[in-house]
Amino acid sequence: MRKLSWLLGVNLILLGGCGSSPPAEAPATPTAQARPAPAPEAAPDKASSGAAAQPQIPRGKPGSLLAKVDRARLSAQVQQAPKAINIRHRCSFRNETGYNGSTHIEIANNEVKALSTSIQVPLYGGSCSFEGSGFRQTARTPSIEMRHADGCTVRIWTQGPQLTVSYSKCAARCSNPEVFKYIWPVLIDQPSGKCD
Repeated sequence: MRKLSWLLGVNLILLGGCGSSPPAEAPATPTAQARPAPAPEAAPDKASSGAAAQPQIPRGKPGSLLAKVDRARLSAQVQQAPKAINIRHRCSFRNETGYNGSTHIEIANNEVKALSTSIQVPLYGGSCSFEGSGFRQTARTPSIEMRHADGCTVRIWTQGPQLTVSYSKCAARCSNPEVFKYIWPVLIDQPSGKCD
C-alpha cells in the first residue's frame, strides 16, 4: 500500500509538469523529471538515495540479452579462482610417424621450478630443445607464462585433468628453424601420467 501511494505521488508530480503552458524554466527541468520510475521491487528509500544504491550491472529491458543474464551464476563464476598448478613429472612420448620427445616439469603453486623439453621430428630431419635456464616467469595466472631474452615464450595451463605446455617464437631453439613449424604443445594427462 505504501509503495502504491508513493508511485501515485510520483505520477501526479510528473503529470503536473505536463500542463498546456510550460513554466518559464522548462529547458532546465525536463531532465530532472524524465528519470524513469524505480523498478517495482525497489523500495522508496533506496530510490531516494540516488545512483550509488543502484547495481553495477543494469537489469535491462524485458527480452533483451542483458535481462537474460543469470546474475547469481555470473557472480559465482567471477569469484571462482582457478586452482593452483602443482606438479612434478617426467614423461616421454612417441607417435607412429616417429615424432618423439620427453619433458621434465616441476611447478609449485604456479611457480615454475624446473622445465625441460626435447622433441625430435624425424620426418623433417631436426629436433628442438627447450631448457628452463634463461627463462623468466612473467605470469602466474590465469596461465603460467615464461619468456626468454631470445623471444621464446612458454605458456602452461590446465583444462580439467590435462596440463598443456605450449611453445611459441622458439625457432632459434631448433636444429633447423623450419622444424619449429611441426612442434605441437606437450599434453600431460595428470591422472595417468601419460604425455604426448
